[in-house]
Amino acid sequence: MSRSSRRWLLGILIALSSMTAAACAGGDEPTEPAAQTATPTPTSALLGGPKPPAGLRPATTASPQAARYEWAEFVDEPTGTSAALPEGAEPIENAIPGPDGTIFQSRGYVFEHAEGVLGFEVIEEVATLDDLRKLAEFLAGSVDGNVGAVEEVEAGGAAGIDGEIRYGDDHLMLFRILVLNENRDVWNGFVGGPATDRERLESEFARLTISADLEQATDWVQVIDEPSGIVVDLPAEPEPRDWSGSVREYYTPTPSAGFEVADGWLDEAGLDAALAAMAPRVDGTVQDSWSAELFGYPGLEGEIRAGDALYLVRVVPVEDHVLTLVVAAHHSYRSFAEERLEQVAASVVLP
Repeated sequence: MSRSSRRWLLGILIALSSMTAAACAGGDEPTEPAAQTATPTPTSALLGGPKPPAGLRPATTASPQAARYEWAEFVDEPTGTSAALPEGAEPIENAIPGPDGTIFQSRGYVFEHAEGVLGFEVIEEVATLDDLRKLAEFLAGSVDGNVGAVEEVEAGGAAGIDGEIRYGDDHLMLFRILVLNENRDVWNGFVGGPATDRERLESEFARLTISADLEQATDWVQVIDEPSGIVVDLPAEPEPRDWSGSVREYYTPTPSAGFEVADGWLDEAGLDAALAAMAPRVDGTVQDSWSAELFGYPGLEGEIRAGDALYLVRVVPVEDHVLTLVVAAHHSYRSFAEERLEQVAASVVLP
């Protein structure tokens, strides 16, 4: 592996370690990771053709430059995630020490060629959506570059950012960073090379990200409220609570999603009161509300803001129960929050 390729990989690892240190210590200075280790044998299979996600880059998939390699699927076995890279991509595996002694595991594959480098990695328990922009800045700083265009993206059930970094002697890096699940696992795909080769880089980046299959790492959990029989899918197991009372709460640990079931019925005035009562529970205020429904049952949906946090809440009376769906995100990720609320709502099964 060349010096420039090693520098790119080291930059990614420094960025991740630095972001973790800053998040834990409250500072902004990057910290160096310890010596890295390598490497399982890659698992390779012929590439399929999943639908392209929306993103910063156009979904170009077949330029002469990208087609010059034989592409194959490479799998991260622990998470089941995969993406396509040119045949010959090498495995990387690293243990990144955090400031509190925690070890973060990073695994992936990288393909180096004369005009640049491309690859992906999975880092376990390292970041939330709030960390992504800081992570991008650290990534740029680690290679003496600057973050250019950045755009929110949702792909494969995960949210994150697409972006680009200018570095070195007129070089361009395209990257995608996604938070996969409530465990704070992160997927990072990247392509780097001369800025004059933007068309090739965009083509390779599109092919890499379009091929990424993240579904197994973002599987949701089916949660049943036993007294009512209502079923809702959540992105992780809910926190343990006393679920024997007349109001039962099911929230994931972060929480980024959850629901409540209350026994009884609410009229229109009661819906407004239920939404208003949610605000002080998160130290926020109701910003707006509008009519909503769930499978034909009329209800109320509203937005609560608490500092930088955004909560979308949908309250719907269903027979002898009141179902409340809640999604939380950083306010800059409103579109993701809206999509996630619709995802939670669509998963509901009524008795």
